[in-house]
Amino acid sequence: MAQVLNNYEMMLIAHQSVTDENINGSIAKLVDVINESGGSLLTQDDWGRIRTAYPINKQTFSKYILLEFVAPAVVPLELERLVRFDDKTFLRFLTVQLDSNVKDLDALKEAAESRLTSRQENVAAMKQDRKVRPTNTKREE
Repeated sequence: MAQVLNNYEMMLIAHQSVTDENINGSIAKLVDVINESGGSLLTQDDWGRIRTAYPINKQTFSKYILLEFVAPAVVPLELERLVRFDDKTFLRFLTVQLDSNVKDLDALKEAAESRLTSRQENVAAMKQDRKVRPTNTKREE
């Protein structure tokens, strides 16, 4: 019987003080779990260090990483368990199921890469907008 694979997206928010090597090591463990379960990583999108919308544990900057993968239904639970144990690295996480019972992995990989390109453009525009935004926010009357 063929294994049912679902398409997931997992957003990870890392502490601002954690080094890139530690973050990459933690992500490599998550990717290993995905691969060992019969799934595959479609895209990994590193947004870099960005100002958070509100302080999280008194931190105003965090590193954002987005993983899109295909895996059986039990894998997101295992990934979330590992992220909870790795609380020195990650502040927050969110996993969303994008599609269920995926059949065509090649088409899904192309769609994921298309979304990755679009997201990278949006993140670059967002970072540029924050640099250009004026510092004086008082309204003129």
